[in-house]
Amino acid sequence: ISIAYTAFSPRPSISRHSSIATNPPMDRSKPKDYLILAILACFCPVWPVNIVGFVYSIMSRNSLEQGNIDGARRLGRVAKLLSVVSLVGGAVIIVACAVNLNDTTD
Repeated sequence: ISIAYTAFSPRPSISRHSSIATNPPMDRSKPKDYLILAILACFCPVWPVNIVGFVYSIMSRNSLEQGNIDGARRLGRVAKLLSVVSLVGGAVIIVACAVNLNDTTD
């Protein structure tokens, strides 16, 4: 595959190249990896989701260290989404268990 083909491919996400050819650089600030949020989410009882969020956060950090800012930003957004889902899901599970325990003690 030539670079010209991957740069203007209809699906540039398949290639390992940055998407600068299709999207002009607008915001070049350091993207967040949401590692702290992912670590906090690991304490919630939604283990498959929060572990995957933690892995995406680490992948985002590694992409940034390799200079792939677009990839780091994309992986960071997924890590944030999965961490928030696991925090909300964990809160729902904890509240449901607390309500269920209160009903059984009466």
